Amino acid sequence: MAPVLLYVLLMGVVLIAAWLGHGYWPQFAPLVLLLCGVLLGRVRQVRRRWLGAYLLAVVLLLLLQSPWSGLAPAGVERVAIVAMALGLAQLVVHTGRVLRFARALQSQVDDLDDAAILAMLPSEAAEDARQWLGGDDRKAPELGEVVNLSVLYAALQSPGTRRSDLRRILMG
Repeated sequence: MAPVLLYVLLMGVVLIAAWLGHGYWPQFAPLVLLLCGVLLGRVRQVRRRWLGAYLLAVVLLLLLQSPWSGLAPAGVERVAIVAMALGLAQLVVHTGRVLRFARALQSQVDDLDDAAILAMLPSEAAEDARQWLGGDDRKAPELGEVVNLSVLYAALQSPGTRRSDLRRILMG
């Protein structure tokens, strides 16, 4: 997922546009679409399929705002509302999928007990983990990484993880 700061920035822009009213939506729509494109562009398949569409929509919205476009301001406003709604809807759907999958993985990881985690570690890491459980903190940072990766691998390989969900999230 993208950094939280980008989500906060997008929410701020949308709230400011809503607070200022309908007349300012055409000016904020290109920025909203660019932020949606950036947030969704972190996924490879989405970037390949939709980033060009987002950029084209931004250019069209900028062109439609000019006085020589011949489109009435109310028409530009409607186009801006539809474009922002579609971009935000796609972002909400993708973010919801990622969060739902992350919750499912977390619940599978929470079901693992210490013995199961020690059993999936390599022998050297398992011995370090036993020493850490005994109070030795010398290898805690390295052990933390190994345990996190092992638990993530086990959660992804478990029968409860649907490959179609994983593929859809990673590929957009």
